[in-house]
Amino acid sequence: MDKELLSRFPKSKHIEVDTEACAGCLTCELACAARHFDGLCDRELSAIKIDADMLEYHFDYMVCRQCKAPSCVLACPKDAFYFDEKTGARVIDKSKCIKCGACVRACPFAGQKNKALRKVEKNGEKYIVKCDLCHGHEDGPYCVQVCPKAAVKLKA
Repeated sequence: MDKELLSRFPKSKHIEVDTEACAGCLTCELACAARHFDGLCDRELSAIKIDADMLEYHFDYMVCRQCKAPSCVLACPKDAFYFDEKTGARVIDKSKCIKCGACVRACPFAGQKNKALRKVEKNGEKYIVKCDLCHGHEDGPYCVQVCPKAAVKLKA
């Protein structure tokens, strides 16, 4: 990608999980879904995903990396993405999004086990699920606030 195009995108903060400190409680997932979907605590709708192997007590995570060169933004046919002025997060304007999934297909991480950007259908409704660092909430990402082990962090 050329430097001129890259300069259009602001630097973004992002979420990281200390997998050594993580207890696998999934509180971050439930809190994320509840904050973004009117109190609905459904792990499928969470933008942060924890893959917990409780037998080995090992955890992996997947959350949008807020890419420097966001292919999801470039792929959107409706220009439904914008950038949060405070965090730089890549945010989906739900009033413009037609849930076509072009952003999901363009994401280089969408094919992984715990998809960071994905299309979900629940009760006849379609959703594009992506971390926006809790855009619009002054208190920042909820997953960071609720983690009982302080394993979820907001990084610059």
